[in-house]
Amino acid sequence: MTTPKPLTANTVREKLNADTCSCKAGVYTARWTYFYRFGGSAEVKCNRVKAVFPQALILDSGEVWKAFRGGASVAASSHWFVKFTLDGTAVLPA
Repeated sequence: MTTPKPLTANTVREKLNADTCSCKAGVYTARWTYFYRFGGSAEVKCNRVKAVFPQALILDSGEVWKAFRGGASVAASSHWFVKFTLDGTAVLPA
């Protein structure tokens, strides 16, 4: 019997419908960009992560506000982010 492989960042992005997702040292960071909030918040995104991955351990979440710059990356634009692990073992460095 083989052990299951960890999910790739791309698979996690697709399941969460996030704009971008990365994974470093077992910590996934999902980002959703916005121009207008339309009732969205980091809490809503945390709830989305927990709904899709009930075993997820949320490490950090928040909102980054940036002035609009056409063509900027998601990380350089206004966005919500959620940092989480799926196995509960990774810890963010101090």
